[in-house]
Amino acid sequence: MGFAQDSMHSYVERDLKKKFPETEGWKIERDPSWGAVTFDYQVWRRRLGTTRRYPVDVHIHTKVPAEAVSDLQDRLSALAAQDVEVTHPILFVPTGADISAVPEEVEVIYLKVLKVEEGDVLWWRKTPPHHPGH
Repeated sequence: MGFAQDSMHSYVERDLKKKFPETEGWKIERDPSWGAVTFDYQVWRRRLGTTRRYPVDVHIHTKVPAEAVSDLQDRLSALAAQDVEVTHPILFVPTGADISAVPEEVEVIYLKVLKVEEGDVLWWRKTPPHHPGH
C-alpha cells in the first residue's frame, strides 16, 4: 500500500469486517506471510474441516497496471506451490480506478473514501448538505 498507508488500514479493515463478519467465524490478519509470499491482508475461516482463504491486496493508485496483476498472480502461484488453497483474491482500489487489467477471478472492492479524479487519487469526504438558515 502506498498512499497514506497507515490511514487506509482502518477503512480496509472496516470494509472487510462488513463483508466477513467475525460473528460468522471470519478472521482478518494484517500482513500475513507464507515464507517470501506476502499480502496486505488475509481473511479466513475454518468450517467442517475446510479452510476458506481470501488473500487481500490494497492498490491505492489511479490504475491497476498489468505488472501489479502479474505480481499478484505470481504470489498466488507461489501459494499453490506450497499447497495453500485460496478461494479467490480480493483487491481494494480507489473508486474510479482503472481496473481493466484485473482478471475477473479477482474480486475488486472500491474504497469509498478515495476517488480517482483528473489523474489523481483524492480523499473523498462527503460534505454534509447545506441547510439555509442553520
